[in-house]
Amino acid sequence: MLQRILSVFVVAATAICGLLATPGQAPAQAAPAAEIVLVLPFENLSDHSEYNWIGESFADSLSALLNKPGLLVVTSEERAVAYQRLRLPQTVLPSRATAIKIARELKASMIVIGNYNVTLPAAADDQTKALANIAGEARVVRVNEGRMAGDIFDGAWAPRVYDFGGEVGDLQKMHGELSYQILYQRDKALSFSRNQLVQEATRVPAGSFQAYIKGLLTNQRDPKENYFKNALKLYAKAHGGEVYPEAAFELGRFYLAQGQWKEAAEYFTMVQKKEPHFGEAQFYAGLAYWKVNDIQHALSVLVPLADEKVMPLVGVYNNAGAISVEAARQEKKPEERTRLLLQGITLLSRAVDSSPDDTTVLFNYGYALFLAEKYTEAAEKLQKVIAANQQDGEAYFLLAKAQERAGQKDPANAADNLARKYMLTSYAKWQTEWQKSQLIPNLALRSRDVLNQIELSDITRTHEMEAVKANDTQEALKKIRDLYEKG
Repeated sequence: MLQRILSVFVVAATAICGLLATPGQAPAQAAPAAEIVLVLPFENLSDHSEYNWIGESFADSLSALLNKPGLLVVTSEERAVAYQRLRLPQTVLPSRATAIKIARELKASMIVIGNYNVTLPAAADDQTKALANIAGEARVVRVNEGRMAGDIFDGAWAPRVYDFGGEVGDLQKMHGELSYQILYQRDKALSFSRNQLVQEATRVPAGSFQAYIKGLLTNQRDPKENYFKNALKLYAKAHGGEVYPEAAFELGRFYLAQGQWKEAAEYFTMVQKKEPHFGEAQFYAGLAYWKVNDIQHALSVLVPLADEKVMPLVGVYNNAGAISVEAARQEKKPEERTRLLLQGITLLSRAVDSSPDDTTVLFNYGYALFLAEKYTEAAEKLQKVIAANQQDGEAYFLLAKAQERAGQKDPANAADNLARKYMLTSYAKWQTEWQKSQLIPNLALRSRDVLNQIELSDITRTHEMEAVKANDTQEALKKIRDLYEKG
């Protein structure tokens, strides 16, 4: 009995150590790391360009459906960054060679590519509206092998082709069935059925999904807004008032780009915590609140993000830190003001540690240190800001006051003269207020308005890989329990 228990613990230790080992320490028998998959928009081979949106729908839907344990799927944002790095137009349909180049840029080991034809229906005599038909095929490219995925047939390699087709109204069903075929070809022991994946693929009503995809593709202001609003409306109608999270997120981004801050915040806050874009939506909601001086709402969404286990990004630390400092400026209670200022300094110091030369962060950090009466340290940060932009009048003004408070009279006078030169008409107003209150109420803390998509993708990828590892650990423990019970 004791020997059997010991043997089980040996198996357990071996399995768990294998799962938790670092890449350089992985044992020879360890399970392979999760594969990264790139899904590219499918090519429309027909002359009906009004159906180009179908190609993007495959990229969007398959990317979500293939995102299962053991696979990490490249997002559309990551794909856009890779196109930018390779200087490719966002609308280009790459050749196979270029697709492999894109995949290598993204460290993807699999690419899903495809094409389709569109056949318009013949005119019907009755009042029913016939739908267009599509027929196409998809393939999987194994990047590291430099060939199509397939099987050995009669002693030769036969690339596998995945056919699909049907009415446009059944497009999402095609997405689900195609995704299942690709996943099943990779792993015959899937934990879900074809029907379950099709149900996942068709959870969004067809009309709502089509409006969403068309909204992604158009660059025209009014149609984009209307497409996303229509997608939300149709989804809510079919799901008892629930929110279509992807459409809400895109509508938030649309309003953010237009400077409609109130509307942007409204739609970003519709994205729930369980959704993939939740963190990003919260960041931009916080930014929108900040723009309309709704400091308390901005604090409530930004500060929780600025956690090392949530979104440890420079932009998040900067904005959460800056809004904390702004809240401290407006706070009347001394104890709460001190707490907020310390919170801001802590968050901004993390941002500086991550990006020491970021002048937006350095300016905010310098001002926070100034408010904390750490004048020498504040001057040091502000000098770095000025070194990067020698016409930054506001930085000169703040530097002059920090040096003056630090007892550095001559440098303070020099900085003040340069502030007067570069601030032009606003200098007199700032200086009058300073002489009256020893405050700088017109100074605006500086925001980071866009998250770094590469950094964001890295965080998302890390969280996904941690989830995969946790799932693998649970599977290993289950097998160990089964082994023990069987003796």
